[in-house]
Amino acid sequence: MSAESNAERVARMHHRLFESEDLDALDEFFADDFVSHSVPPGLPPGLDGVKACFAQLRAGLPDVRVAIDELFEADGRVAVATTISGTHEGELMGIAPTGRRVEVAGVDLLRFEDGSIVEHRGLTDTVGLLRQLTG
Repeated sequence: MSAESNAERVARMHHRLFESEDLDALDEFFADDFVSHSVPPGLPPGLDGVKACFAQLRAGLPDVRVAIDELFEADGRVAVATTISGTHEGELMGIAPTGRRVEVAGVDLLRFEDGSIVEHRGLTDTVGLLRQLTG
């Protein structure tokens, strides 16, 4: 049986993250010294920031789901384009629940060492999300 590729790990991580409310499941995917260059304001650095970001997302969109639109791997890096969707039933980004269905696109670049994510850069269509929540 062949070893799991980094791209396969990313796909499995997304599945576990969005199918479960157990944010501690993320521990197996990230290195202890993980760094994100895209931490939203007010969140802690490292894996704690990743967990806090997803906790806020789940609180605002309790039925949140993710679709992996594209997934590439090269030279110890994985690029993943996703579409996150859900119903705005809790506060999100300071906006009271609207009951609206929303979709938001994102792209993440993850660098791996020894099978663990050590670095992240990402872009999320926050403007598009805000338009859906307030429009």
